[in-house]
Amino acid sequence: MSAETLQQLTARLARETQEAYRASPFSNLSRYYFSRFSRDSQAVPEADEVAIDGDWQIVLPEDASPLTRRMADHLVEFLEGRMDLLLEIRICVGALENKGARLLILEERDGGDPEIPESFTIAVTPDRTHVRGRDPQGLRDGIVHLVDRIGLRQAPFLKVGEQVYRPRLPVRLGAVPFQGEYRDLVFLGYNSVFVGGGDLYALSRSDAIPALRERRSPGPVQPAVEPRQYGLKTFAFLNTRQKFPLDHPVFRDHPDIRGALTWSADGEYVLCTEHPLVRRYMMESVEGLFRADPELDGIVLIIGGEGFYHCFMRPYGVEKGHTNCPRCEQLGAETVVANLLNSLAEAAHRVNPHAQVVAWPYSAEHVWSADRAQRGLIEKLRPGAAIFTEIEKDEYIDKGDGVEKHLWDYSIDLIGPGERASEQVEACRQADIPIYMKSEPELGFEAARLPHIPCMDRWADRAAALVSCGADGAWVFPAFRPLYGTSAAEINKLFWWTPVPPMEDVLQRLAARIAGAQAGPRLRRAWACVSSAIEYSPELPPYYTGPTYTGPAHPMCADPEAELPAVFHGLYLFRAEAQDAEGLKSHPTFCVDARGDVPVLERFYRRMEEHLHQAVEQVDAAVPLVAERCRRTFAAEVSSIRWFYHTIRTTANFYTSCRLRDQLRQLMTAEPLDAVEVRPLYEQWRQTLLDERANARAALPVAREDVRLDFYYGSDHTFPHLAEMLEAKLELLERELNEVLPETARRCGL
Repeated sequence: MSAETLQQLTARLARETQEAYRASPFSNLSRYYFSRFSRDSQAVPEADEVAIDGDWQIVLPEDASPLTRRMADHLVEFLEGRMDLLLEIRICVGALENKGARLLILEERDGGDPEIPESFTIAVTPDRTHVRGRDPQGLRDGIVHLVDRIGLRQAPFLKVGEQVYRPRLPVRLGAVPFQGEYRDLVFLGYNSVFVGGGDLYALSRSDAIPALRERRSPGPVQPAVEPRQYGLKTFAFLNTRQKFPLDHPVFRDHPDIRGALTWSADGEYVLCTEHPLVRRYMMESVEGLFRADPELDGIVLIIGGEGFYHCFMRPYGVEKGHTNCPRCEQLGAETVVANLLNSLAEAAHRVNPHAQVVAWPYSAEHVWSADRAQRGLIEKLRPGAAIFTEIEKDEYIDKGDGVEKHLWDYSIDLIGPGERASEQVEACRQADIPIYMKSEPELGFEAARLPHIPCMDRWADRAAALVSCGADGAWVFPAFRPLYGTSAAEINKLFWWTPVPPMEDVLQRLAARIAGAQAGPRLRRAWACVSSAIEYSPELPPYYTGPTYTGPAHPMCADPEAELPAVFHGLYLFRAEAQDAEGLKSHPTFCVDARGDVPVLERFYRRMEEHLHQAVEQVDAAVPLVAERCRRTFAAEVSSIRWFYHTIRTTANFYTSCRLRDQLRQLMTAEPLDAVEVRPLYEQWRQTLLDERANARAALPVAREDVRLDFYYGSDHTFPHLAEMLEAKLELLERELNEVLPETARRCGL
């Protein structure tokens, strides 16, 4: 048990993570969006292109909004810092078209499609580049698009012509990249963001239940000023994770508001949301949030298996769909949850009639919901409520060979939408309430430690699916880790406006921007190999456990009875969802035995390894071709490719090693031993462990160069540092090769 409290531990880890990441050469991707761009000094304009040079000026009308002026400043910042082009901004009165020879004109009206908010037009002639928004937000996005056009071209050259661009999604919610700013979120193509939020008990200013004042944070809730300076929609994510022990003063004062006992016999209790006093407290708390920040567009609550508690969320000792709270048991789960959401929407509408209470039924089908799509809940929701769901979660993929891959959490194997998500979209359409679709921007649990899974073909397909699935918006944010600002994080916006460019053209240009013109085709082929590798991923392993997560740091467990060093144990902080003490308990990070049908999954992982090895071969061939100006962006990109390969190579070796280990252990019990049968198994096992030693040694420099891979900075979990675990793994392998295997050979009579 840690000597620190959970709050002390997480605060310390947050500080250490900030410091370590700030020192990383790859942190610029998230800290400063423009750092990913560079100018190709050898580029020359094509016959149908116009070169923007130092003779041009940026022109704004005198009534330009603060948002337009801010975005114009960012455009100047980009052109000067990344394209070596210094342009002045002029404020003009009257007709802009007559104010200079070569002008880049920015206007927030008369552009785009009059029927579609945030649309824009870009018109390019030999002496004019005119970016016109339908509204200020449209001009904002037009400038984002202009930066991307120049950035992907790797030079300030624009193709002559005029084009109207229409957003394909009205709500695009993202996250501010790690150590970045709202500027970076905007240039990633998003128009919505989470702000403030947190523990409702800490934020509340209601005095309805005096005993809850002790949980109140000091100071008032602050309005979200900065994101609105960029014209962003704002949502606050709320939780009531901190529950109450039986002897808490709140139950002494009001024993009848005690709701369900959660998680375990010695667990904590929730407040019953069906009790009038609790409902009053909740409604006053939410109303108070909106009064403190009247422009808040909505609040978001996880109401499935964690987050914002009600009496059907993790009740102890009852079957799914039931609760140990007598009051709520009479009503049923769908009614209780709908009553909670509808009452909070009513409270929000007292201040902002357009506000939404967005319910996220994450894992509800496993905890309380009578149907997997929550139709029973959705049909009870009233105006002001909305649903938020995952595009792929809880589906099954038939992988062949008897393998049914359960997507129990985030994945990039199924592009989506899954059947459940499609049913939820249909149910929301019938109920006339909004629905938003969730995707992770960089993560899939096929290999959850990677900064991003570099399968860009799949991320591009996911971007298209988020548009075509029928949802009212895409919410693409990391649920429990930082946003690293990788290529996967920026791919969505390249497909979220019409006209939609050809996918292959986008991926080729993106690869060239990251690696340079000569190395770009190799990187593009590497992405394709990684995308193909995902086809052979047979499972989503348990959270942060086993070889697909710890990769080359995972022990081979040649002796399954051996006690492994403490370096292979870690803290799963997210277990504090039940009680804080659970997050402070040390657990093994490894598996002793391979999971599932071992020979079958072993074949799958070997196929993955083959494709990822091909990706690494493409990367290795690209290295001498990478443009000098692109070396850092290339290194940041290929770190994920190399680590993914090392991880799956370890996983395949682990499956092979476990199979051979167990076969030999079984044969050792036979009388008499058949040396002819035993020797090839033993030699294959030895070669597997030797290969894993080579793999771990090759992985060590990758681990040391990229702090994003380090489990210590895991956000909702923390293990010893990756390099320490790798070094311990190599020491363990030496003992296995020099002691365990010779002892096995002796016992086998070899």
